[in-house]
Amino acid sequence: VNDTALPVVVKPLMGGSSIGVSIARTPAELTAALEQCLDMGSSTVVLEQYVSGREIQVGYLVDRALPSIEIIPKQGFYDYENKYQPGAAEEVCPAPIPPAWEQRVGQAALTVYHALGLSVYSRADFIVDQEGTPWFLEINTLPGMTPTSLVPQEAAAVGIDYASLCQRIIEESLRVRKG
Repeated sequence: VNDTALPVVVKPLMGGSSIGVSIARTPAELTAALEQCLDMGSSTVVLEQYVSGREIQVGYLVDRALPSIEIIPKQGFYDYENKYQPGAAEEVCPAPIPPAWEQRVGQAALTVYHALGLSVYSRADFIVDQEGTPWFLEINTLPGMTPTSLVPQEAAAVGIDYASLCQRIIEESLRVRKG
């Protein structure tokens, strides 16, 4: 604990939806975060360098990155409570970022998508720092698909309604599975 460069993001390797994720800024906070992960039953924990910036997420659909969406929590970071408590975070799509940043984050999402051999659709999560550099956090290979979820919001920004998005995902999934 004493040798860990702080601040650091602490993530249990289980669950999802940011359950148990915390940001440790002091050795005492790091110890508490690690104990919380153990209490949750996660004996494996990921420590990530904390990067200050804007939470930008990018959906990828078949052959292109969708417009990015910025997540702006009213307080703290985009943890479980801010994801699922109505009104706890603002979702802005397309993200109000410079075109060069949009291009970088879209290209980064594409790179991760292809590097992992994904197909059909996904959503990549980034922190974009003050210089516009996207720092990859994680990729969701089965992102939420309610009409108000992030990928449907991004698709709507380019004129793809919810029913059309679902239809496209189904058709492309069948095409990929048939080879």
